[in-house]
Amino acid sequence: MRFKTMLTLALIVALAATAAVAGTPKSDGRTDIETFQRMNRIHGDAFSARADFQGFEGGVIPAGWTQTIVNPARTWGVSGATSVGALEGTYCAFVGYDLTVLQNETLSFTQAIDVAGGESVLSFWMAGALGTTWDLNVAETVEVNGIPVFDFDSNVTAHMTYEQYFIDLGAYDGQTVTITFRYEGVDGDLHVLDAVMVDDGTGYSPPPPPPPPANDTCATAIDLQEQGLASFQVDLCLAAGDYSAPSGGCTGYTSAGNDVVYKIYLAAGEAFTATETGTHDSALWVVTDCANTAGTCVAGADDTFSGDTEIVSFNAPAAGWYYLIVDAYGTGACSLTTVTVDAPVSNENTSWSNVKTMYR
Repeated sequence: MRFKTMLTLALIVALAATAAVAGTPKSDGRTDIETFQRMNRIHGDAFSARADFQGFEGGVIPAGWTQTIVNPARTWGVSGATSVGALEGTYCAFVGYDLTVLQNETLSFTQAIDVAGGESVLSFWMAGALGTTWDLNVAETVEVNGIPVFDFDSNVTAHMTYEQYFIDLGAYDGQTVTITFRYEGVDGDLHVLDAVMVDDGTGYSPPPPPPPPANDTCATAIDLQEQGLASFQVDLCLAAGDYSAPSGGCTGYTSAGNDVVYKIYLAAGEAFTATETGTHDSALWVVTDCANTAGTCVAGADDTFSGDTEIVSFNAPAAGWYYLIVDAYGTGACSLTTVTVDAPVSNENTSWSNVKTMYR
């Protein structure tokens, strides 16, 4: 027996639980959808008051929107209880599926296009079937003046997950166009639509991800003494996993997680200690050659588990640059990480000048 996405409506058997809405993970820790919802909480009144924004919060097909109904039992409706859920607010537009009777259901509105006025890009959020035996049984398209300009099946990347799409309407500048959302076929699956907007293309688009840390690789390692901080935080989730400790080597394990690199110049005999604490399973190691990190690991620690602190201490046998790799054990592992560093101190002749330079 196959199972499709259902509607938790009075006319249909209710699901025991509403499916969670997920989005593409952002490097700032929020999904696209969480970013959207946060923006809606902050700016919702300003955006939803616009004539060209539609979140279906009236609970019915909006005034001014029209429908073509071929299958009255399974046509466009508005609900606050689909199994996918609403993206913004409480309600979304949806089409349920019919196993045997043709559906060719449209939902349309008219829009004046004004490029100079910032009204020339259609954006909307959709969710529907992907990777099932029936997701191609129906076509979900968007039309402008009856001409298809968007095909959902060619753009969707996740099953029953809201994603935002954009259509440039600049070619229609100065015209009033009819924008149509069409669902056509037999034996498809649930399809939902929310947060329809026409603006200059910024709309509710999630902001670009933050740049990676400046010291994402050895080539741009941060000098700890120049940085001058005894304790600091770095978000490893913004970094890539460029380096991995050698298996059975200085840490005892490989470290395929995300990492960043710091460097410090040590005189012969100077001692250096660093710790790493994050919610991930941390790994911390010291190398002498950035071109051969796996082969030049001279100290490391990967003894604890997620949320615990790793500590590495090292006595420099010779003067030179040493590279501290703040890392994670598992592939893709990361978190906001706290690093502490003790000033390098000579074992034989402790020098306050050495200590002071660490924190100047």
